[in-house]
Amino acid sequence: MNYYKATEKFLYNYKPLKISIKNMESELEELEPIGVSAINYENEKTGITYKINKIVENEAIDLISKKELLKDRIEKTKRLVNRIERALETLNDSERKIIEKRYFEAKQWWQIAHAVRYSEFWCREIRKQAVNKIAVSLFGVDVLENDVVAN
Repeated sequence: MNYYKATEKFLYNYKPLKISIKNMESELEELEPIGVSAINYENEKTGITYKINKIVENEAIDLISKKELLKDRIEKTKRLVNRIERALETLNDSERKIIEKRYFEAKQWWQIAHAVRYSEFWCREIRKQAVNKIAVSLFGVDVLENDVVAN
């Protein structure tokens, strides 16, 4: 596994993941007031066994399943966002600023260099060190054993 690339993928998607949590929570709230419709047996066909199709029960089961799936996705996404945030805490101020500008604000290298008052080359070097630190925080000892390769 390329831990450096995986870490970059997490960083590039950090803000969209946070938005995703809000969207899923909103969707879950919209599902809460939805009830299940009343039973209508008028057009219900029966077979030899006189078994009636359980429309209401099926709707309720589908609604519960959808809510549970959403809750699971929200929790999984929150755990990932929390892992990224904890990993960012390992960075010093200049590393954090460069990571935020590059991955969260999508700034170009010349813009980052101007903001932090370093050369573009040095900003890239700091970025490599920072991504490696974050990779170790996210993936643990495997990163150290596989010697993270930076771009």
